[in-house]
Amino acid sequence: MMTLPPARYIVMNHDGEWKINLDNRYYGPFRTKEIAVEMAIETAKKADAAGYPASALLMAGASFEPLWASAPKADEQKTD
Repeated sequence: MMTLPPARYIVMNHDGEWKINLDNRYYGPFRTKEIAVEMAIETAKKADAAGYPASALLMAGASFEPLWASAPKADEQKTD
């Protein structure tokens, strides 16, 4: 079974506007950070429902704050 690539929705302030970055493409702008965060989480959940491993992150300076992440699928979990 082919593993689907992860979908990472990154909320960031880009050029003074709140946007979502996915695969180096910007979506938005959104009026507030909260709206961008809500949209990123909602969209990540839709990607997860479609079978993609997904996460939503908030870029804070040079680091990322996790907002939401899909749970690993049963066939992706590693056993020790």
